[in-house]
Amino acid sequence: MKVLYQSSFGTVAWPLSGLRMNFWHETTINPFFNYDVSTQLMNLDCAGVPSHLSYCTNIHAGDAWSDVLPELQRQLPKVRSAMDYDKPMGLGLRLSRNSVDSLQDPDTFTQFQSWLSANNHYVFTINGFPYGVFHGERVKEDVYKPDWTEDARLEYTCLLADTLVKLSPPDNYGSISTLPGTYKDWMMPGTEKLIAQNLIKAVAHCTRLQQKTGVTIALALEPEPCCMLETVSESIAFFKQYLFSKEAIQSLAKQTGLDESAATEAMHIHIGICYDVCHSAVEFENPAHAIARLQSAGIEIVKIQLSSALEIPNVNEASLRQLSRFDEPVYLHQVVEQRGDTLVRFNDLRAAISSLRYRLNTRSTLDPSLQFAMSGCYEPATTQLFSTKAEADPTWRVHFHVPVFIEHTEHFSTTQSTLQQVLQIQKLSGFCRHLEVETYTWDVLPEAYRTQSVSEAIAREVDWVRARL
Repeated sequence: MKVLYQSSFGTVAWPLSGLRMNFWHETTINPFFNYDVSTQLMNLDCAGVPSHLSYCTNIHAGDAWSDVLPELQRQLPKVRSAMDYDKPMGLGLRLSRNSVDSLQDPDTFTQFQSWLSANNHYVFTINGFPYGVFHGERVKEDVYKPDWTEDARLEYTCLLADTLVKLSPPDNYGSISTLPGTYKDWMMPGTEKLIAQNLIKAVAHCTRLQQKTGVTIALALEPEPCCMLETVSESIAFFKQYLFSKEAIQSLAKQTGLDESAATEAMHIHIGICYDVCHSAVEFENPAHAIARLQSAGIEIVKIQLSSALEIPNVNEASLRQLSRFDEPVYLHQVVEQRGDTLVRFNDLRAAISSLRYRLNTRSTLDPSLQFAMSGCYEPATTQLFSTKAEADPTWRVHFHVPVFIEHTEHFSTTQSTLQQVLQIQKLSGFCRHLEVETYTWDVLPEAYRTQSVSEAIAREVDWVRARL
């Protein structure tokens, strides 16, 4: 357990339309892009900004490409059928290192490209956060390995960028979401600087790709609880100190041959934030405030991951018993506890449950007022001397992605209202062009919430979002 900061919460109104800073720019025509995006129902018009919507295929199991493609071939027709949708459909593609290596084989890549074309699919974004196996075995904090201090993460991300360029994303613009540096428990002096150096190398690679092909690839760091970047404040501070600084711009200019003005523009275009709505909600961030702060800092919101978390007000022993159903062995489920104006973070649900259960047990056995009642001692002076101050009941938000159409589970609430606020802001201001529903935890949801097939659940989630845009 670690206490990171205290904060007060209130409603903040920001003029979003005046702050939107999308770095649109002209590029050459991609010769592989041969369909009319104006006919796509999944290509939404949000305040005049074309925005692509899909779901992230990390909900499907598969590490090796020989497993991934057959799973896509099984599931996508079912999703289309459930949505009654036959127009061009974008994909938020998840590729492990194993899979992206396989796609470097020309025949394998051509087979995939032909399948996309034949089935009216296109790829506009890639989830490059999980490097290895992501289903069916313990993932937990290993999802952050290798982190951005390691060359393997840089090489993997550059391969994803190369692959996305060849997949011809619409509008000559593709995005890649990636981990926010590293896991906070692994940080040491110099970690942030080393991570920034590798990120600048990745930006340089994307810049050279744009110069060569006319396709812009934007990297999107995805803040997550208990990581190096977990809040908007931490993200802004990192970008200002390590990516937007004069030293960082000069480094990028040296690697790309650009002058400092062009290098500054390239930095803003090729790296930004993936705003995961679940993660931000778990941090108790006001979404309008968070979005406006990123924009006013000149940080592009490259991608939104549309997701929802568990919310448990007034946590007690009964809550803990029901929550234990969500304590599963595959993924990390970080918890942020709000007690009054204080936030306390726990790296996983089990640690949070154990900590609160200990506090509840200690309070029930050691509370002096209870001891007085048992002994019959009610002397006013004594009671006043030893009386305990009432502790505010905690509210928990849990990093467990639940289907976005669920407002309430059997025993708890969700942060769906936060997601609805983000969608309303998107509808009114078009602050982001890539939208991706991400509920990768389907396989580990308690059985009571898996009463339909995964393809039906995906279709229902995407339709729920479309109805609000």
